[in-house]
Amino acid sequence: MNVLNRVSIKAIATQLKTESISMRRRFYFFILSAIAIVLSLILLLFDLFGITNPTDRQIMEILDTQLLSYTDNIEDDYNKIAAHAISFSDQLETSIQHYLTENNITFEALENNPDALSDLQNHLYDVVYLNMQLAPSSGAFYILDTTVNNRSRTPYYSGIYLKYINIYSENTVNNEISLYRGSYTTGKEHNLTFHSGWQNEMQTDFFDNSNSLFADNPHYILSPTTEIPDTWERARYVYVPIRDLKDNIIGICGFEVSDLYFQLSEKVSDDKLGQLIGALLDEKQDMYSGQFNLSRYNIAGSNIEALEKKNITEFDFGTEKCIGRTQNIQLGNSTFTVAVMLTEAQYKNLLEKDRLKTAGVIFFVVIFALIYSIFISRKYITPIIRSLEQIKSKDTTDNNLKIREIDDLIAFLEEKDILYEQKLKDLEKSQKLAEDEAKRTKAAYEKALEECALAQSEIQLLSDEYKKEIVLEDYEFFLRNLSRLTPAEYKIYELYVSGKTAKEIVNILEITENTLKYHNKNIYSKLGISSRKQLLRYASLKQHQDKIGAS
Repeated sequence: MNVLNRVSIKAIATQLKTESISMRRRFYFFILSAIAIVLSLILLLFDLFGITNPTDRQIMEILDTQLLSYTDNIEDDYNKIAAHAISFSDQLETSIQHYLTENNITFEALENNPDALSDLQNHLYDVVYLNMQLAPSSGAFYILDTTVNNRSRTPYYSGIYLKYINIYSENTVNNEISLYRGSYTTGKEHNLTFHSGWQNEMQTDFFDNSNSLFADNPHYILSPTTEIPDTWERARYVYVPIRDLKDNIIGICGFEVSDLYFQLSEKVSDDKLGQLIGALLDEKQDMYSGQFNLSRYNIAGSNIEALEKKNITEFDFGTEKCIGRTQNIQLGNSTFTVAVMLTEAQYKNLLEKDRLKTAGVIFFVVIFALIYSIFISRKYITPIIRSLEQIKSKDTTDNNLKIREIDDLIAFLEEKDILYEQKLKDLEKSQKLAEDEAKRTKAAYEKALEECALAQSEIQLLSDEYKKEIVLEDYEFFLRNLSRLTPAEYKIYELYVSGKTAKEIVNILEITENTLKYHNKNIYSKLGISSRKQLLRYASLKQHQDKIGAS
């Protein structure tokens, strides 16, 4: 408190108004305030519009979240269907054993016995119908390892396969049911509509490898997406075995999950991304097929190519592409792939909106920065320019600008004016002396030029005399054959031209006199000369001509 009393805020404000403020402090204040304001504005706007978390990353985060939720939903749904299938199997096992005991026949005795098999179907119908109503599925079935005609070329098996005629919601209770497979008597007795592809018995390859399929005691088996024979539909099947008292597999039962039922029951969407595409896929040789929650992708026989790119998966449907994320899931004894994706058009549209939003924010920040720069210029740059104009005009009467550095500069310039005037006089005197010295130097230079011209004339005369003594044909032979000299011979030639004696050349090249004589003989022979004097004469003329050509 005592410190506050000693330092008066009002006094500081008065000082700022009346006394000059350091240019450096002004600069620091304006620049720091500009940086702080612009950065704060950018961060505020980026946070407001979500740019601090780019759209691409947001999309991936949303897809990851939706994928986890979607995977959990699918796993829960199929676990529920599997639980119903296991209960369904227990009920069928009990009912079959009760029927066999009540009629005092064995399971093997059912084969080729159409009356008994039809009677058994009527006995088991209520079990199938009830479980179909309870299970979240589009159909229910059981198949027994027996037939009314084992002599058929194509193996058929007895059983019941019920399907909903129309699925209009996730709640399939009270929907109308048709008989897809089963005896004619069963359909008539229960007032069922016969499916357009109805047959009395079923075909399956399940019993060919049933023991190996359930060797590891899986709770259930989920099939890949397959086309339902004699229909335009596709479906997956949840299989559970039917066993006799000796634990032998005598049949199979389960539920159908058609493409349409999957579409209605496995929806996925997001408030930001909109409608998403969810799928349960089967992988085969790096290609995918499966069930989707949108009808346009549930096409029979379609194969989808998936390409991993950085942190996303690109699905190519041929006619369009989708961007998404995938996760493996264990259902029954098989591994499937769950995918959540959006169309490439959706993806690009979201990115484009993000880019436009970012461009808008940047444009706003740039405009703000421009306006603030103009404000800074008026508050900071304009006073400096005004002060500089005063310095130019030598008008220092205006003391209202209060810029300390400018005031100090004006005082410094006034003090230096006298020194500059004295230095100017000294420079003028020095200039006069330099001009006199330049005149003397010019005269000496002109004299040197005359002497140089005289020397050139003498050299020219000397060259002309040499030309008279030189045979032109021999000189031309000399010039043509210089290139024939070996490196060692050309080195000796250069040393002769530079004025070296034979003794000096021997010492320089560290060779014997006989070696030098040998080289001399070769040089003379190649150049068509007979003496060192002739060599030097030709070389001198060549140098003179080279100088003239270079000039």
